[in-house]
Amino acid sequence: MPEPTQADTYASPLKCRKCGSNRFVVPDHATDESLVTCTNCSARIGRWGDVRVGILEEANKEKSGKHVGACHAIAQKAT
Repeated sequence: MPEPTQADTYASPLKCRKCGSNRFVVPDHATDESLVTCTNCSARIGRWGDVRVGILEEANKEKSGKHVGACHAIAQKAT
């Protein structure tokens, strides 16, 4: 599968283990196996399927309707 030429950057409730950033790059047309990287340090965050689950779990913990809606929208990108 060829590398994507474009990517979207999202803020997430999850944080990069290397630098602490919450901004990640999700490739366009991402599948569950697509690699998500940190916008700040380019560290590998994980596969989109796993990151998406983590975002949804964090969103479910939040009380703010605005924050939950944003996280839900991010997590739905691959579906």
